[in-house]
Amino acid sequence: MNIIKKLSPNKYNGRNGWKPDMIVCHITEGSYEGAISWLTNPASKASAHFVVAKDGRITQLVELTDGSWCNGTSTDPNSKVYYGKSTLKTVRERKTNANYYTVSIEHEGIWAQSKGKLTDAQLAATIELIKYIRSEVKRIYGIEIPIDREHIVGHYQINPVTKPNCPGSEFQFDAIIAALKGENPTVQQPESKPTLYRVQVGAYSIRANADAQAAKLKSKGYDTYIVIAGGLYKVQVGAYSQKANAEAMANRLKGDGFNCFITTEAGTPAGNATITNPVPILKVGAKVKVKNTATKYSTGQTIPNWVKGNTYTVQQIGDGKVLLKEIVSWVNTSDVEVVG
Repeated sequence: MNIIKKLSPNKYNGRNGWKPDMIVCHITEGSYEGAISWLTNPASKASAHFVVAKDGRITQLVELTDGSWCNGTSTDPNSKVYYGKSTLKTVRERKTNANYYTVSIEHEGIWAQSKGKLTDAQLAATIELIKYIRSEVKRIYGIEIPIDREHIVGHYQINPVTKPNCPGSEFQFDAIIAALKGENPTVQQPESKPTLYRVQVGAYSIRANADAQAAKLKSKGYDTYIVIAGGLYKVQVGAYSQKANAEAMANRLKGDGFNCFITTEAGTPAGNATITNPVPILKVGAKVKVKNTATKYSTGQTIPNWVKGNTYTVQQIGDGKVLLKEIVSWVNTSDVEVVG
């Protein structure tokens, strides 16, 4: 997880003796860049600890050891933001400014359009961010932020009078809680499919010639498959989500004396006459197993033993990492094995 830092002057220095044990989710009512610009502007007199974009980018504006100006409460019973109006028992009992003991996350969006529903990338980023926040709070303060709806909350629970729709009725609190507990949240598969780079070794009008080339490749230790596209039988070796991996395979083939080129063209499988054990493809929707030798998620947290050796679905592919749907966590590609 990559967190960009652009610190805001709008903050409390420290937390007035309190320790953060509550995470408050918000919606920006504007763009990611606009929110960052406004929350770092002294004239706004507002800030948040983090802002999460629709595409999953994250910017930190306030250190976790300082209080942000995002969901303050008043001790004045006549105020609309009086702590006694909160629907949370903890807020009412503490009788102080909620900014002292909360961590605030703003999410790019417009309530009228989404009712707070996060994009898949935004939801995944938020789950990873909350894991990071809980880990850092444990490291700095020695306390665990509980995984429940009394401690992972919406702004509307802090200030129901002034912020009744923040972050919105469609905000995926249940999916976030489930993912943090290691359960299976409801997260939709991205609709877009990644480009796959295929290494092609010849195209033939006669199937027997394609079979002969495939047999030659197999004798050199390559797994191959044959597809039909444009009326030709095309012999291919692998399909890769990253072009660099396809180029590495092409260089290996050229070193063994094969002429080849890289294409993004797919085709219809032409049967399995000379093809055995086709190359498993790392792509969205693929099934992967987390290796028993894996130690850390790509975000730095320790991978628990119950995750290792199990099979998961690839939901998203990043730079050297994959997002696994069932546990909503980023794992380094070197720590997973494609099994189907």
